[in-house]
Amino acid sequence: MTKKPTILERAYELARAGKITDLQDLARQLKAEGFEAVDAHLAGPSLRADLRRLTSSARRPAA
Repeated sequence: MTKKPTILERAYELARAGKITDLQDLARQLKAEGFEAVDAHLAGPSLRADLRRLTSSARRPAA
């Protein structure tokens, strides 16, 4: 049996994957996957900054 990740674990997975364009896209994907209270979970400024940084760096081409 596979354990479903928490909403924050999944948010970080998605941010690192390089397919998410911004935090709105991330929230939309989490909601589509059935997570609840997404906006409340992603409301913290430090968390949002961290996820933005990960999303940006994951989308940059490797040097």
